[in-house]
Amino acid sequence: MLNKVAQSAYSWITLVTVVIVIITGNAFYVVSTLDELASLESRLFSTNRVINAINKLHMAVLRAESGQRGYLLTKDEAYLTDYTITLNKLNELLEEVETASVESALPEQEDNIEDLIDLSKAKINELITTVELTRSGEYAEALSMVNTDLGLSLYDEFDLRYDRVDATEREAQVKHLDSLMRLRSDSVTTLIISGITTGLLIIAILILLRLNLRETVKHQRDLEEYNEELEDKIEDRTQELKLYADELSRSNRELEDFAFVASHDLQEPLRKIRAFGNRLEAGYADVMDERGRDFLQRMLNAAERMSMLISDLLAFSRVTTRGKDFSEVALSEILDNVTNDLEIAIEECKATINAGPLPVAQCDKTQIEQLLLNLMSNALKFRSEDAPPVISLNSRPSTEEELEPILLKDEYEWVTITVEDNGIGFEQSFAEKIFAPFQRLHGRSAYKGTGIGLAVCRRIVERHNGVIKAFSEPGKGSRFVITMPVNGEPFATNSEGVVKHVS
Repeated sequence: MLNKVAQSAYSWITLVTVVIVIITGNAFYVVSTLDELASLESRLFSTNRVINAINKLHMAVLRAESGQRGYLLTKDEAYLTDYTITLNKLNELLEEVETASVESALPEQEDNIEDLIDLSKAKINELITTVELTRSGEYAEALSMVNTDLGLSLYDEFDLRYDRVDATEREAQVKHLDSLMRLRSDSVTTLIISGITTGLLIIAILILLRLNLRETVKHQRDLEEYNEELEDKIEDRTQELKLYADELSRSNRELEDFAFVASHDLQEPLRKIRAFGNRLEAGYADVMDERGRDFLQRMLNAAERMSMLISDLLAFSRVTTRGKDFSEVALSEILDNVTNDLEIAIEECKATINAGPLPVAQCDKTQIEQLLLNLMSNALKFRSEDAPPVISLNSRPSTEEELEPILLKDEYEWVTITVEDNGIGFEQSFAEKIFAPFQRLHGRSAYKGTGIGLAVCRRIVERHNGVIKAFSEPGKGSRFVITMPVNGEPFATNSEGVVKHVS
């Protein structure tokens, strides 16, 4: 019996050792081949980049020189079209060559490429000088400069240095390609070795499975006992998580109370600053000089902005903590309420509101009113001076592309609401920045506000399990696209860009 146990243990150790050796050997071959392949690819990429960069620079110098010669011979401005385009791209080409030289796998090329760049600059300066002399009416002086053969000498030196760099890089490229072919041959050998070792590994696994078969029943019993123990631990952990959830809820309430108290305490000294500032302005304006009155006005403006920031920040933090339960609401009624609230502003700027049919949705009525109010207020605020504002609101079923980043999209019925205006617009590159708190694209003197309105909009949409995106071009208005479920509940899904805030 002892001999069988010893024999089994010896077989086990032997097979494990074989498996480790096989795995280690395969890993070594694979890693070695991949490392060498990556190194060759990197060197080939660097070489190709240098060759392409200097070729572009060489062609640019030739095109510029061709345009210069044509202009000097004919004085026809048409020859300067390609010449001007080439000069505009020259700095970009020089930067590309410099970058390629830094990343070159041949360190000795750096000095050659630097000389090539200096010569190209000197040659281009010579071309520019002759062209500008001709443009200014000093054609004889320009022709005299050409006849000195300075340009020809510069180009000969430039071409000589270009040939040297190109030849060196192409020689390195040939060596890299030869190495790549050798690596291909080695890969075949590696594949054969891997196949043999994989076969050995399969045999070893079959032997191990046979040895382990005897212990399967015992392990099964041990696993059942462990599962029972694990269920007990899961139950205990569930209780702990419930306690943590209760503690988090309590912490949220305390944090909300703190935010309210903090905002109240911060507002109080601001009110005093504004009150005493108003008294100074009313009672002592005559005894202050112009500079003093300017300082006082700046202080009052800063206090007013601080008060607005505190109020907006508190409103932003309460989107999730003070949200109401969802109820069935007609969005057209919400739009009517918002339009009534903005009635004076709409009349003052002679705005037109075009609204298509809007759905009935499960939502927080107060927050959706705030959402539409913020978007429409922005449309009225950032209006064009050339035409009265036109604001359009429409809804339609959401497309598959719009629902792609949203989880649990098949569980709900989705709608896309579009709010579009003809205002001043903005660069599309700022489409994400405008939703960040306190981010402004315009100065305070141009447009009032704290820059938190769109941040509140995004947070409201996220609480309604939706996504809001902005699309715009300067001078062509803005379009806000809201995708949300009409039968959702607070934070029922998660989607790309949606963050569940705990305030």
